[in-house]
Amino acid sequence: MPTRWFPVQRVVSLTLVLATALFFLACSQSPEAEPTPTQPAAGAGTTPTTVATPDPHGEHATAIQDDADLVATLYEMLGHLEASRANLDRGNWTLAQAHAAHPTAEHWASIESALAERGLTSIHEPLDAYLQAAREQSADAGRANEAAQQAVREAIATILQSGDDRSSLQAAALATLAESVATELAEAVENGQLVNVEEFQDAWGFFQVLQSELPDAVTAAPETGKEAATEAREDLEALEASALAQFHDEAGAAFTVIDTIRERLQHLAAELRLAYGISAPQATSVSDQIAEIQAMLDEALERYRQGDAEGAYEQAANAYLEGFEHLEAPLLDAGHRELVERLELDFKAVRDAIRDGRPVDEVSRLIDKVKSGLVEVEEVLQ
Repeated sequence: MPTRWFPVQRVVSLTLVLATALFFLACSQSPEAEPTPTQPAAGAGTTPTTVATPDPHGEHATAIQDDADLVATLYEMLGHLEASRANLDRGNWTLAQAHAAHPTAEHWASIESALAERGLTSIHEPLDAYLQAAREQSADAGRANEAAQQAVREAIATILQSGDDRSSLQAAALATLAESVATELAEAVENGQLVNVEEFQDAWGFFQVLQSELPDAVTAAPETGKEAATEAREDLEALEASALAQFHDEAGAAFTVIDTIRERLQHLAAELRLAYGISAPQATSVSDQIAEIQAMLDEALERYRQGDAEGAYEQAANAYLEGFEHLEAPLLDAGHRELVERLELDFKAVRDAIRDGRPVDEVSRLIDKVKSGLVEVEEVLQ
């Protein structure tokens, strides 16, 4: 994401429990252990957030990073369910169904294996049950939505409680969620006007979850991070009074302060990481990101050729969720909304073709179309 955080002129030492004062000094001087909010937000040109640990490049740090990414995805699923429920309450079944489909159609493939390792795949059943109720416009859709939300929340609680530091893990996930809100909002608004209702509702739903969960993370911040945590809370309060907090189900509403809102979200994420001593994302080049996306697409095609449709779908989903989504914000800021929207549809066409069992040659052609679009992305972002 290209939007910069507000500069903060301070460095917070990590408060890790260490056996010796010498080890504490070494950690506090480590570049990985001293996050600065002036680095790029997670997204464009970055790798996923990690929580600072004594072995920042070891297996423990990787495990924490994976857990934080998993919780962030589950938070987004909750946000989709929140948006779907808001549409239910207004009788807008079309958008209620659209948001009900997102958790399983977009996110599930990218997290299924991680959930399986933890024995948490049972949440798929209530998600499917709610989607079916929404599609049937059932009178029980509201209760089905509540059951789906409860299942996701219980899965999140299980993951957080299994970690070495619940609060740091939650803070890392919420920082990523705040940045996702900013990205979705950028897709929803153009020239000071709301143009994409579904994307705005994604942002609104994610923000509802952020609004609900952030106070706990702020309260639990370590003593050395209290000042940064207070700034994160102030950002949240400002956002609660902004246009982001107002639900919309029609295009055309004026939205003239999007840059200010996005800056607040980025600043909130930066302060939250600073409060917990979470290492900032490391910059990666656009070329490297695109190469990774292309590799995932190649892997998807190879698995599909071998008859592994499930694995192919997972790779295709990851190519979008873990790859292209991180490039959307800089593309939008550079004025390439049409390219973003076109590639979103192209990625979806690949997933749909795999899901529907289309011929290998057709899937290959669709992937080639995505790759052509990625070449264009690299050209405009260089």
